[in-house]
Amino acid sequence: MLKRQIGTLFLVTCLILTTVPAVLGAQNTITVKPTSGSGAQTAINNAINSVASGATSSNPGYVLLSAGTYKISAPIVMKSNVVLKGAGDDTIIFATGSVCNSGGAPAYIFGPGVSNVEVCDLQFKSTATGPGDGGHGDYRNCIKFTSSSDSKVHDILFTRYLYGDGVRISKSSGIEIYNCRMHSVGHDGVSFLSGTKNSRMYNCDVEVQTNTGVRIDNCVNVEVDHNTFSGSTGSGWCCVELENSLTNANVHHNIMHDFKGSSSSAGIGNIHASGSISVHDNVMWNVSPYVAVGSGSNILGPSDHSVKNWVAKGYGYGSLNN
Repeated sequence: MLKRQIGTLFLVTCLILTTVPAVLGAQNTITVKPTSGSGAQTAINNAINSVASGATSSNPGYVLLSAGTYKISAPIVMKSNVVLKGAGDDTIIFATGSVCNSGGAPAYIFGPGVSNVEVCDLQFKSTATGPGDGGHGDYRNCIKFTSSSDSKVHDILFTRYLYGDGVRISKSSGIEIYNCRMHSVGHDGVSFLSGTKNSRMYNCDVEVQTNTGVRIDNCVNVEVDHNTFSGSTGSGWCCVELENSLTNANVHHNIMHDFKGSSSSAGIGNIHASGSISVHDNVMWNVSPYVAVGSGSNILGPSDHSVKNWVAKGYGYGSLNN
């Protein structure tokens, strides 16, 4: 009898040990589907909070957004150690001009003081109808990180037209932006600001709309490489803006071509930039001036205007995949 009880107890213990991890694993991933109305952020935020409670940097939580349009009326707020992943271009985050237009709600997806966050495989749309709708402030950005670290944004489609920046980063470190298509955004495609350091933007296709393709302002160790910049909207003023005090700003292996801005059509623009700035091994044509600040050798005004050919040679968006 005792042997039978011991055997039963052993069997139950084994079942518990094998079942509990499976249950915990299931709670680590939540799938959200679009609903009617304009409050889609509520379900998404609930899912983020749920998976974040047990997530770690080595075992992150996943919130998966099914294909469809998610109409939001307030920010989607990220938490540390969470991956927010859509189904590619078929997952759309949509907002009107009145949404996320304040200091407490500065972006459609907002990461305040987070680490080990990943946002990927989404598309952003808004009710903006032209470059004149673009914002020149801290608000209505698609994605914003502040005081954050070790996070990634990739495989995002930013469609025409949007209000603020595509990705706005301030006081952060270890942020990577890659494999994004910005066609286009309301202000800067990407902005590295206010002491951001050790961050990188690469393998992105950027159409400059209202201001710049990427802005680096008062940063340390920021790299912008293997991107393609262009723009035909007749607005904006440079592909890459370098501003204020910079340490080890490194801009290389980009293609900048056929950009027609409003006040300027610069490749590398200068706003009181100083410090260690390297601009080298970029290919530029039909932008003017080519390089307003920075040291290095570049390919300026080549006779070959084929983007495809230059990508095959290791420059611009798509070249890292070769």
